[in-house]
Amino acid sequence: DRVTWFDAAERKIAGDRYTYGFDQTKDHWTQFEAYQEAFEKDPETTVSVPDGYTAPFYKADREREMREAHAYFKQRLDEAVSKGLWDPEKMEVPTR
Repeated sequence: DRVTWFDAAERKIAGDRYTYGFDQTKDHWTQFEAYQEAFEKDPETTVSVPDGYTAPFYKADREREMREAHAYFKQRLDEAVSKGLWDPEKMEVPTR
């Protein structure tokens, strides 16, 4: 994840050839590195983003995403238990 970024359209661009984004080439990553270096020095840079990508770029926050997913699925489970749609003791759908 340390060399994986996403653009404004959630298109992945990665520095590891085993995790390249869809239609990503090696040149895209080289263009991205040049853009990032220029952007860090001057956010108003005229260096263009890689072909087919849209600024701004962001890194995934996996820890936050997993916390949100856990909270969402825990809420769904709690609702199912309270409605009698899931038995947490037997770990199965109750028979009626």
